[in-house]
Amino acid sequence: MTHSVFHRRYGIELNLTEDDLGHSDRPGLLDELYRNYRPDVLYCVDAYLHDGCVCPGFMTIRKNSRGRPHAMHVPVGQWSETKAESDLHKALKEYTATTAEREGFAAQVEDRAKHGKRRTDVIVTGDGGQLGYEIQLSAITPGSVDTRTRIARSDGLLPLWLVNDQNAIPIDRAPWARLNVFSWREVGREALPVRGGVKTLRLVRCDWTGPEPCPQQRRGRCGGWHAVWDPAHGLYYDDVIRRTAAGELVPLYMVRSDGRRGWHMWVTPADKQQFLQGRPEPSPDDVQGPVNLLDKRAPVRKERDPHCHYGEDSGLRAELARPRDSGDPIDASDWISEPPPAEFTAAHEVDGYEVPGDL
Repeated sequence: MTHSVFHRRYGIELNLTEDDLGHSDRPGLLDELYRNYRPDVLYCVDAYLHDGCVCPGFMTIRKNSRGRPHAMHVPVGQWSETKAESDLHKALKEYTATTAEREGFAAQVEDRAKHGKRRTDVIVTGDGGQLGYEIQLSAITPGSVDTRTRIARSDGLLPLWLVNDQNAIPIDRAPWARLNVFSWREVGREALPVRGGVKTLRLVRCDWTGPEPCPQQRRGRCGGWHAVWDPAHGLYYDDVIRRTAAGELVPLYMVRSDGRRGWHMWVTPADKQQFLQGRPEPSPDDVQGPVNLLDKRAPVRKERDPHCHYGEDSGLRAELARPRDSGDPIDASDWISEPPPAEFTAAHEVDGYEVPGDL
């Protein structure tokens, strides 16, 4: 990563350590660029000045854990859909529509809104409403996912992003489902297992028989019950198409306890009712991230850096320490927890050591 980057469209060099990027005459320039990737805009300064070919050249803006912007090289090819992806995209689109119609639901392929801002791969209409399938197999920016999801909802559609990569950007940015399919030849010839996006609610007893400490106390065992969302197993794509259209699977959004962006999932209406317990479902648009006091400090201005740092260790914390869809259960104890029975014995300390209650 680097803090210097060249803006090809404006013909200017940007310094990302300055609030105005070094151009006070262009207010809002960072907002214009961040999460709004354009493959022909930002370019490596070194590559631009010397016509170098040792790096991909094209760059995008990312932010570190303190919210400071940095420029990162991006291979151009990863942002366009390959021919193999296009063939698979077409096969999944046709399969989705055919399966929905076979199950008795209306399906419309390549629906274009009159306002021209939306083109949905497949719309399936049933008792669960109008499902707008977005089949996303190539890379996409977070801003594009947010924009397309917002437009779909404003048009009365319930978006469902279909992906085949456990690190796909739509995961937990919108309602989603993940398949393990990578060739059009697999579509229609065999069942397509759903690998992520659908969850089931389970209550876990927090006692000494379990290996994990209490998720709320962070130590010992409380003796009560805590809720977790488990990945649904034995579910196939045909089931998702049918059950979402019939209203047997509905979307749910769960925030994190610290207020950060949470999880989108498809659940049964019964699990959703038990989980919410009469509370209103939070909206991802209302989530405000945790306040980071470091963000209030003025950034340290650095001088122009014309050198290419492609391939170097940036020293920054990686954005993804684990896949977006890890397949692990999701702790929901902050939402649902039940008290322990009266006879439960908690841990006690002896000479500074914690002794489990069952001893």
